[in-house]
Amino acid sequence: MAGVTEVNAVNASAQQTLNVGMQNLGKDDFLKLLICQLKQQDPLEPVKNTEFIAQMSQLTSLENLQELNIKLEYLMGMQQLAREREDLAFAASLLGRHIEAVSPENGQVMKGSVRGFHQERGGIWLELEEKAVPLHWVNKVLVTAEDGEDL
Repeated sequence: MAGVTEVNAVNASAQQTLNVGMQNLGKDDFLKLLICQLKQQDPLEPVKNTEFIAQMSQLTSLENLQELNIKLEYLMGMQQLAREREDLAFAASLLGRHIEAVSPENGQVMKGSVRGFHQERGGIWLELEEKAVPLHWVNKVLVTAEDGEDL
């Protein structure tokens, strides 16, 4: 009976580890623990069907959560890529246009015609005649006439 008590203690410890660090355990670890528990169970008091079903449900939930996590990470990556492409398209649409940009740090207003753009420090910068400004600072876009006057 001493062996059965030790096995039950190991099973209780394993269950506690599962509850505390579920995110650190993978599907294979969970299956190994479950198989170990089934091999080491007391033949006079086998695991009840409800406990076994609950453990299998936990395994299924773990697999589903892992798949969901992978899909969410992929979706977040695709959203980031779409956002970057939208910013590039917007920057390209500003070429030759007159813009007004406001610095959020000091409220300084910068005006100029967009000559080009480039990516730097994780963002898109518009190149004006004298300086470059981040795309997200733009608050006004004007169409200029051929003679250079604002419309």
